[in-house]
Amino acid sequence: MSGLPLSDACLAAAPFHLDAAGLDWVKARFLGLDTEGKIAQVVLPMCRDLSDAAIDAVVALGLGGVHRFPSYTEEELRHSAARLLQHSAIPPLLTADIEMSEKASVKCGTLFPNQMAVAATGDPQNAYRMGAIAAREAGYLGFGVSWTPVADLALNFRANAVNTRAFSDDVAQTISFVSAYLDGMRDNGLVACIKHFPGEGLDERDQHFVTTNNTQTLPDWQASFGRIYAAAIRKDIRMVMAGHITLSAYHADLGDAALSEAHLPASLNADLLQGLLRGRMGYNGVIVSDATGMAGFTSCGARRDIVPLCIESGCDILLFPQNTPEDIGHLRDGLARGALSHRRLDEAVLRILALKASMGLHHPRAGLPAPALREERLGSAEHQRWARNVAESCVTLVRDKQGLLPLSPQRHRRILLAETLDRRSPSAALPDLQIPALLETLGFEITRVMPGAPLDVRDQDLGLYLMADEGLSGKEVLGPQWERLHGAFPLSMQRMWQHLPTLYVSLGSPFLLFHMPDCPTYVNAYSAVLPVQQAVVAALTGEIPFRGQTPVDLRCGLPFF
Repeated sequence: MSGLPLSDACLAAAPFHLDAAGLDWVKARFLGLDTEGKIAQVVLPMCRDLSDAAIDAVVALGLGGVHRFPSYTEEELRHSAARLLQHSAIPPLLTADIEMSEKASVKCGTLFPNQMAVAATGDPQNAYRMGAIAAREAGYLGFGVSWTPVADLALNFRANAVNTRAFSDDVAQTISFVSAYLDGMRDNGLVACIKHFPGEGLDERDQHFVTTNNTQTLPDWQASFGRIYAAAIRKDIRMVMAGHITLSAYHADLGDAALSEAHLPASLNADLLQGLLRGRMGYNGVIVSDATGMAGFTSCGARRDIVPLCIESGCDILLFPQNTPEDIGHLRDGLARGALSHRRLDEAVLRILALKASMGLHHPRAGLPAPALREERLGSAEHQRWARNVAESCVTLVRDKQGLLPLSPQRHRRILLAETLDRRSPSAALPDLQIPALLETLGFEITRVMPGAPLDVRDQDLGLYLMADEGLSGKEVLGPQWERLHGAFPLSMQRMWQHLPTLYVSLGSPFLLFHMPDCPTYVNAYSAVLPVQQAVVAALTGEIPFRGQTPVDLRCGLPFF
């Protein structure tokens, strides 16, 4: 059929691999859309209200997709998904962010450790299982897309928004684990989205608060993130997320041929998306912006300008509009004044439709997995076993200069414990750790350090620090937090290991030794999900060996580590 900006060969090629029926559906649906319908297809908001009335309002807009949260109940998620799929003229992309960890696991499913914990096992098969669980559990709840995996590199220990969300700081290891994860997702029927192009992990700042920079030279980028994304493209990745991240070296390489300004992030940069990702790297799938309410996006200009620029520059989906009707208006106005071309809008819509057809959404009976599949898809015994295996294989003994381990009630019965209570992610409260209670069941006696009071180590056999802060977007502080452990200055200068044998366990960031290189016994566990807490106690008491392999450089640039 003539007149389309993308050829049949392009739409049927990798990563969509459409047959004739799928291709015909794409073209028929595209030709049935007016301009308003096309604009709606490129907008994907988050939906926090899953009531029938709210879902029907979303359906009425004809949006290309809807993002919901895996923390909602099984009933709410399945019911809203069924309603969205049944009543939409063109089935929407139903998305989630199944990164695992405390914050981003399916709450009615399996609590699974984060990516860095998986890499610490040293076995890419665990990344495959991570992807498989995400796909099975999210798929059963009515999701079709997960904004995972994170393909960033934990190169800067101060980059809180990367940290344990990444697999590693090593390119080859990251490629191995990302590839296995993608296989697990694909084999179990969910669409993966690799993020955050062109690559995060060098800038210690967070895209939620500011546009961040990938400061690599172009050869260094090509040897690292370039290799990671090329490997994902070879595996037919169908979605790539463009971050609010610059890559000034590529702008410098283009010189006068550059179309976009160097300070513009990938989400607004035609050179990075259309020149580098699509042109040089040959990517043919869907490009989605990162959330457009983030300051890394909004700080780049007035919304009336940057919303149409996002699509014009190469993003096919505008993710998480601040105000859906207003952003649709900005796209409409952008078309009218030439800031957004009809050709770019048409290309974006065609790729979105091709993605939907590749997912089988063009079939009349496309819907949710049957309730009879619940036992094998959601929190199954197999999934729980896989989670325990990762947990028991990731706990890493970094040092034990005191010969302190294993712990036993006979030698270390009286434990003086310092931990942070009232834990929170940037958006919600987190449960208290269960490690103290688990130790008490084994015969240990726990006395808690009282923040604000001088340290009293009398009649204690062991000092124990517990810190549980995973890498998280939107989290400005990720460190030992001495004030919360001991109290305001000068009490924050207290250290238990200066007075008695002491152990520090991090169930989050692996880089905390940077802040206390003199700590004599230190363990990294990467994640605070319950299976990992149980594995930590088992490893500390000698029930299981320490099997974890550190996936990052713990020296953090210190000359004497």
